[in-house]
Amino acid sequence: MELNIGDIYQLFSAKFPPDHTFWWKISIEELNHAALIESINDIFWDESILPLESIEKQTENLWKMNLYVKNRIEQYKAVPPTRTEAFKFGFELENSIGESHFELFMTTVSDSPMMKIFQKLNGDDISHAKRIASYMKENGIEVL
Repeated sequence: MELNIGDIYQLFSAKFPPDHTFWWKISIEELNHAALIESINDIFWDESILPLESIEKQTENLWKMNLYVKNRIEQYKAVPPTRTEAFKFGFELENSIGESHFELFMTTVSDSPMMKIFQKLNGDDISHAKRIASYMKENGIEVL
C-alpha cells in the first residue's frame, strides 16, 4: 500500500511541475514507510507482538484501499487529474490510510515495538494530510 501511495505521489510530482518538490518529498516519505513496514516483517514478526486477529480485521479494508489506489494510478496515467483533484485525492488518501493504521495499532498489545511503529506511521499520515491542506491554502488551490 505504501509503495502504491508513493507511486501516485511520484505521478503527481511529474504531472504538476510547480508542485514537484512537494509531491516528491511526500512520495519519498511513503517509500520510507514501506521500508519500515518491511523491517517489521523481517525483524519483529511474531504473533505475540502483533496478534494475528489484528491483521485479519484490517486485511480486507487494506486490500480494498490498495486496489482503489492502483486503479487511480491507472486512471490518472490515462487521464491526468486536475491539480485540485490531485490534492483532494492525496488528502482523502492520507486520512483513510491513517484510519487503517490507527485501527491496526489500537488492536495491538500496548507498549510493544510494533505498536510504536504503527503509532509513528499514523502520526506521519496525519502530518501528510495537514501538509497537503496547508500547501493547498498557501498556493491558492481550492481548499477542501
